[in-house]
Formats: sequence, structure tokens, C-alpha cells
Amino acid sequence: MPDGDKYHSKLSWHYQEAYRGICERKSDRSEIVWTLTKALLGNIKKNYGDQPVKYAKQLGAMLQGAIENSGNNSSVDWATLSKEIDRQVQQAKLKYYDKGLLLRAGKGILQEFRYHRRIDTSNLPEVIVRQLFVEIYKSNFEERIPLTSDRYAGLDRITIMECIEAINPDILAEIGKWAKKATLDEDVKNLRRSPRQKVKEIDLEENLL
Repeated sequence: MPDGDKYHSKLSWHYQEAYRGICERKSDRSEIVWTLTKALLGNIKKNYGDQPVKYAKQLGAMLQGAIENSGNNSSVDWATLSKEIDRQVQQAKLKYYDKGLLLRAGKGILQEFRYHRRIDTSNLPEVIVRQLFVEIYKSNFEERIPLTSDRYAGLDRITIMECIEAINPDILAEIGKWAKKATLDEDVKNLRRSPRQKVKEIDLEENLL
């Protein structure tokens, strides 16, 4: 993409090409995923770095210990645990916006346990790191798509969001791989995308869903 090309006014430069690809619908699913994961990984490395991963890992270890030591789900003091998440995030030496994403990640996983949507406490540090990456993806790309009335290539917002929803499982699978390595390494510099799949050009009318 030439410098200055902007297809969505609310997206950072990382995501402009991925957004264009979704709107033009000229590439198959794997190519769109390849472009979007490149954008997300570049965003994580350049704008967030290692420190949020380290704090997410610490938060996960705290949650794992607290839930496991309670003996069972009904014995957990959820209000106290929520306040502890607040405290740890507030004390983290991170930028304000990064703290917000870390808080969303921690509180999101806490709610899954509280309302029995998650029961496995094993490897919660990795779970929180993964959720942190998910929050970065959502806040920098997915949640910004509806924030402009100008649609590149004339594609309506509903169709764009349906396309994004269709590729999300692939994006989340890649994020899961990054989270596993980032948790072990406590850094993001060695994170890589999965090998590129062979792509084909598709007809403009082909349904990406």
C-alpha cells in the first residue's frame, strides 16, 4: 500500500490493507487472514511490546491461584477477586490505554469463571495473554469498523462485519499460537505467522462466508 493510502479513517495504518482486502473481496479467505494477521502482529510488536504480556501472565497466575485455592467455584469471593484485578492493573507500569486492555482481558476471563462458561483453571497465564491479544485485535480493528459512514468499495457495514465474523475463527487460532509462545518467552519479538497458504483469486460475487 503506498504511503498515505487510507481506506478507513478510524483504522491505523497497520490495518488499512486488510480492510481494503475485505471490502474488495478479490482474495480468498486464507489470503485475507494472512494480511490481517500481519497487521495484528505488527500492531502488537510495535505498539504494545513485551510489558503487557508480562503483566497479563502475572494476572493469570494470580487468578489461577485464587480460584484453585478456593476449592470450588461457589467458594470464590468474586468481588474481592475483581478488586484484586483492578489493583494489579492499576499498579502495572503500562500506558493508560494498555491498562484498559489488560483490565478487559482479566475481567472477561473472571466473568467466564463466575458464570460457569469456563471451568478449567490450568494454564491461566496463557489464557490471559491470549485474551489480551484478542482485546488488542478487537479494539484496534473489529470494533472500529462501524465507526465510519464511508464504506470503501461501496460494501455495506453488515456485509463487512459478516465477513470479519467468518474469518474470526482463523484469527483466534493464530492468536492462540502466539499466546502460547509469548507466555513461555515473556516477549513478542519472536512471534511469527503460520506459513502462508496457496491463494487463488476469486470472483467478486463469490461469498467469503
